[in-house]
This record gives sequence, structure tokens and C-alpha cells, in this order.
Amino acid sequence: MKIPETALEEAQNLVKTFPGQETFLFGLLERQLNILHQRSQVVIGFAAVAITTTGFSGRLIAGTNTHAQILIIAAMALILGSCFWIFVRVLAVKWVLTRCVQPELTQTLAAIILCRDSKTSAYRLGSIGVFLGLAIYAAAMAIMLLNPTPLSIPIR
Repeated sequence: MKIPETALEEAQNLVKTFPGQETFLFGLLERQLNILHQRSQVVIGFAAVAITTTGFSGRLIAGTNTHAQILIIAAMALILGSCFWIFVRVLAVKWVLTRCVQPELTQTLAAIILCRDSKTSAYRLGSIGVFLGLAIYAAAMAIMLLNPTPLSIPIR
């Protein structure tokens, strides 16, 4: 079977493969959208761990040197920006059927597929941002661990 190049081709293939099963097709696409939402929530969970950890150890890391300060601030900014991106582009509540209903089944499915593909791209970009933020955070932590000298800042 040829891999569809466009949303319309994918919709046409689905209608051909599952003739007369509109409910199944809508359910299939709904499950795919649900998977995107669930995975986005997992990514945001990772971000929450980084932010929480920063609340406990951020001051120690930032007290190491200027490089660690810059890295931890950059990491938090990237992680928070990526979470915002995921919230706005993937997790925003916009009822797909309300926005995507077209006169023909194939056109409606194609519109939903376009929405799914847009959310998938946004999820990928947001996930990459969170991952890079976590990597930068780990670099800041590595700087702290490589400089085990006593800190001169007050620790509360």
C-alpha cells in the first residue's frame, strides 16, 4: 500500500479500507488525538520535575559560577517556553468535530487528519524543547558537581 502524501489521500485510503464504518474512523482519529494529549502530559510532567528540582537545588547550582547560572536560567526558560507551546498548540481545548465538519466524509476526515498532524508537529517541537532544556539543566548540574568546593553563599 502506498503511503499517503496528503491528509486527503490518507482520508481516502481510510474510507476505502473501512467502507461504511464512519463511527470506527472517527474513533480511530479520536484515539490518535488522545494519544497526543497523553504524551504531551507526560512531557509536561518531566518539565514539572525539573522545575521542582530547581526549587530545591537551583540556588546551589547557580552558586557554583556564572556559567551554571546562565545554563540553569536558559534551561528553565526553554522548558517553560516549551511547556507553554505544548499547552497552546497541543492541549488547548478546541473541539475537533466542531471545527472540522465538512459536507463530505472524506473532507471531514482530512480536516481532522490535518489537525492531528499539526498537533503532532507541535508535540515534537515542544518535546524537543523540553529535552534540550533538561540537557542544559544537566550541564548546569554537572558544573556544580565538578566544582565540589564549599559555597560562599548563604544556604537557607
